[in-house]
Amino acid sequence: MVVTGSRVPISRDVMPVPVSVVNRSTIEQSEETSLLPVLMQQVPGLFVTSRGIAGYGVSTGAAGGINLRGFGGGAGRVLILIDGHPQYATIYGHPIADAYIASEAQQVEVSRGAASVLYGSNAMGGAINIITRKAMEDGNRLNVRLMAGSYGTQRYSITDSYRSGKFSGVISGNYESTDGHRVNSDFESMSGYAKLGYELSKEWKVTGNVNISKANGNNPGTEGRPMLDGTTDVLRGMSGLSLENKYEKTNGAMNFYYNWGKHKINDGYFDGGTPRPYLFNSTDYMGGLNLYQSVNLFKGNSITGGFDVKLYGGNAYRDPETEVYADHVKLREIAGYLFAHQMLGRFMFNAGIRLENHELYGNEWVPQAGISFKAAEQTHLKFSVSKGFRTPNMRELYMYASANEDLLPERSWSYDFTVTQRLLENRLSMELSLYYIEGDNIVQVVTVDGNPQNQNVGEFANKGIEFSLNYRILHNLSVNSNYSYLHMDTPITGSPRHKFYAGVNYAPGKFTLSAGAQVIDKLYLSTGDDAQTTNYTLVDARVSYRVLKWMDVFVKGDNLLAQKYETMLGFPMPKATFMTGVSLNL
Repeated sequence: MVVTGSRVPISRDVMPVPVSVVNRSTIEQSEETSLLPVLMQQVPGLFVTSRGIAGYGVSTGAAGGINLRGFGGGAGRVLILIDGHPQYATIYGHPIADAYIASEAQQVEVSRGAASVLYGSNAMGGAINIITRKAMEDGNRLNVRLMAGSYGTQRYSITDSYRSGKFSGVISGNYESTDGHRVNSDFESMSGYAKLGYELSKEWKVTGNVNISKANGNNPGTEGRPMLDGTTDVLRGMSGLSLENKYEKTNGAMNFYYNWGKHKINDGYFDGGTPRPYLFNSTDYMGGLNLYQSVNLFKGNSITGGFDVKLYGGNAYRDPETEVYADHVKLREIAGYLFAHQMLGRFMFNAGIRLENHELYGNEWVPQAGISFKAAEQTHLKFSVSKGFRTPNMRELYMYASANEDLLPERSWSYDFTVTQRLLENRLSMELSLYYIEGDNIVQVVTVDGNPQNQNVGEFANKGIEFSLNYRILHNLSVNSNYSYLHMDTPITGSPRHKFYAGVNYAPGKFTLSAGAQVIDKLYLSTGDDAQTTNYTLVDARVSYRVLKWMDVFVKGDNLLAQKYETMLGFPMPKATFMTGVSLNL
């Protein structure tokens, strides 16, 4: 059952839009602090740029570009959500990769295709919904992980969950640091998370959560042109309050959220240059309400109505007296939507409509429709068409020399055909998706009267194939794989033509053995007349041993073939790296 793409739980088999699900056990085995590396392995069509063993950074030279089906997350075309609430830096409109922590996620659902009908702007290429941890068992459960490895890398995490009667709660903390594999590539991050829930009655529940993360990084520059003093100091916070109801014929929720960020960036200088006299400072915030209620009028029917309000803004400056880029800009979005599912025999019909009102652009109608057909007991054929859109962010409208306050929203249409198949008493599941996406009004920088300016001049058409397979061969042996092919009429960096991953997990007795291989082919490092692409294969492995009922020791290795590769032009990645640690479950 998934909620991304419908707001209410619905089986993936009948959901017309393809949705990938990454569960808690898969996230735990990654032994990563960041959530993004495991998502890149497990989700076809998803690629994330990197520049080192840990940390993504922000500003010029930053990694953490999230690309899905050829939609780059750097401009905010792939929406990150936490428990259904949008999460990104509102000034620039893009996700903050270092703020998405693996230990806080219970499950991640990735909607591959436009999801604007439910989530509005920024979901024109898809949505990644991080569903946070909750106490799964009565009593108290404490997990502590301690890790150390290559390049002075350290990772520590502690998570405590508690449930008793009507009360439940989860708190966690994380620390990560590394010296980095290059000069001036050190990184340090700290984060804390808390989530509390209370059942007011059999039908009503209230939940509150809060998260804060701080990351300090260093941009080493490209290999051919190293950088000095390229430091970043990023502080991010989020909070939410939810009131949920669940009755026999209806269920829904009222959610309040507030996110904020504070960034201090030293853009650095190159050899022979001089240090920057001022730091770049920016603050941003986003607050809002989403309210929805679903009702089952009769058998096989579900109708969901919702209402969203989003207020956001921020400021950016170097010298606060003479060099202000965004002076406490404030914007507002209000939307209402209606979404319906109807089961008729072997068919599931799905349709939705959203009316979005933006303070600057007025009304935007966003439709979506789909159909799912149960061709056999474990075979489903699905088709969907959905509109996506993105309103220009504050950087494009108001900041730097290319700013243009006359920009219009970007738009796209996604067409998906998906086949799902289960075999061998559900031990084997497969999914094949074919898609075609076209878009226009894309914001690009062009030269106007000899000066750079943002303009709605871009068009694109992407098409591709996505395949995934999961097979539980024995109760302690399983394999999983996925493959994606992407053809872009207009290539962008960070989106490979071919992407393949295969993993195996074997747990004989007290041992757990897992290994994976990822193949990347024709990844664009640059575009244009002198476009550069790269190919590489990465192999990783992990071995753990249960010393005691409550203690595991483990070792993991990444890039075991010691491949020389890069995902960003001029930023070579480390060769083979190793981590070892202990996990305590008390």
